[in-house]
Amino acid sequence: MHYLHAILAFITAACLSACSAAPAPVQLNTVKEGAPSLWKVTGTKPEQKGSAFLFGTIHILPKDVNWRTPALENAISKSDQLIIEVLGLEDTAAAGKIFTKLAVSPNQPGVEERVKPSLRDDLDQMIDNANIPEFALNRMESWAVALSLASAQTNGLGLKSGDSVEKKLTAQFNKLKKPIEGLETIEQQLGYFDKLPEAQQREMLTSVVEEASNTKEAFEELFNAWITGDSEKIVKLSDSGLLDDPKIREKILVNRNLDWAGQLDEKLQNPGTYFVAVGTAHLVGSDAVQEMLAKRGYRIEQVQ
Repeated sequence: MHYLHAILAFITAACLSACSAAPAPVQLNTVKEGAPSLWKVTGTKPEQKGSAFLFGTIHILPKDVNWRTPALENAISKSDQLIIEVLGLEDTAAAGKIFTKLAVSPNQPGVEERVKPSLRDDLDQMIDNANIPEFALNRMESWAVALSLASAQTNGLGLKSGDSVEKKLTAQFNKLKKPIEGLETIEQQLGYFDKLPEAQQREMLTSVVEEASNTKEAFEELFNAWITGDSEKIVKLSDSGLLDDPKIREKILVNRNLDWAGQLDEKLQNPGTYFVAVGTAHLVGSDAVQEMLAKRGYRIEQVQ
């Protein structure tokens, strides 16, 4: 449950038209209550008229956990607008069309040919467990196979993309009749993977297969770090696996953080307060969005 599973598998779950059988209940050893990290951003220059709260999220939640705190609710009440990573996931038909358009390409090699022989038995077992026909995976590019299998593993823990921090915050802001925007479209977000060279796409697939046996424990570790606000642990977890490759890290994390910081800087030239909820891996470490905003002159205060 490295970055690939925890940050983007929920998008694939929304995009896939294949339906998996309902998994057997899994008892997760997760913390039931906590205070995830929250930062406030304020300007120090005359042109920086707005402010923002930055809240690191985890995209899929176990049931019966309490991540809401008075500080968080206070930030929401003070905010004029919600900004999340991507809009439109609730329209699964449209999302599925976008996924298929990017994921399916002619003349792909069989999926088993894309991993080393020592992993092929494990891959076969994953495909069986995923309840996705192998002929469908054979038509997909390697990044899409990786995300599809990662999504199936998450589903196998009894975790659903509908049970997300973003969905709950979106419902809250809709009820408050406050506007909601996205930093990326579904096509942009999946496009970061679609544009990776084939060698790096196969590295993604290999990483998913190699970590399959540790999915439950790794999710528990990441979730517990998130809900307790353990940024150092999240950095350690995010820097392993897929993001250990500097080229992949630059393309799917650092470049996106730079783009988001630029978008937020532009918005913060105007009065108002924004509540920004993005995956927690984007708000930890030296490449974090708030670090990039600090370099643009903003004051960063951790309020939780």
